[in-house]
Amino acid sequence: SAGPQLLDLLDSTSNDVKQAAAVTEGILQCHDAIPKLQLMFQNSSDRKTQEKALQGLAYLGDPVSTPVFTKALWNSNKSFRISAAEGLGRTGDPKNVAELQKAVMAEKDAEARLAMQFAITRLGTEDYVNTMIQQLSSRLHGDTAQTYLVELSRNPDFLKKLYSYLSNNDATIRRRLATVLVYTGDQTSIAPLESLSHDSNTDVAAAALRALSAIRARLSQS
Repeated sequence: SAGPQLLDLLDSTSNDVKQAAAVTEGILQCHDAIPKLQLMFQNSSDRKTQEKALQGLAYLGDPVSTPVFTKALWNSNKSFRISAAEGLGRTGDPKNVAELQKAVMAEKDAEARLAMQFAITRLGTEDYVNTMIQQLSSRLHGDTAQTYLVELSRNPDFLKKLYSYLSNNDATIRRRLATVLVYTGDQTSIAPLESLSHDSNTDVAAAALRALSAIRARLSQS
């Protein structure tokens, strides 16, 4: 595992190295890095290093970081608020919903608000599912919404909630949902996607065919 070797890079004298290592530790789910990442976030005088440390902690989503996330959720730095929300969502603790609900109501920035909506949804409260799916058609936030929906739909119960939106009037939403299913679709996705593969919009139909191909390849390997 690269995790322990990366741990040493968190002590690098180069901020660039430290920042890259912090995010990578999170992506690789190296929970041993949490104490160092929390110290980096709390003690670094470099704002970018703090941002990357919190991003690493957010990917890990360990409940031990809940106090750090809860405080950062109200920071004036938008990047802190986004990572804090994502981290709270990934802790899996529904007790965090109340704080996130307060934050989302107060949040003025659309990107940070989307992160909070993702977190609330990830914790099992479905108030913002429709809002997130509508964001797929946004030029500014469509990519982010799509990434969040990929993560959410790794949960089979959430995955099934997407199918009713495949008949949405907006072709961009239909196409992006098909793209989500490329990554997370399963046996239950085949019939809805077969229907979507006959969509009047050729881009949507092509996306549905790509998703069907990816799912069938996955099923044949399982």
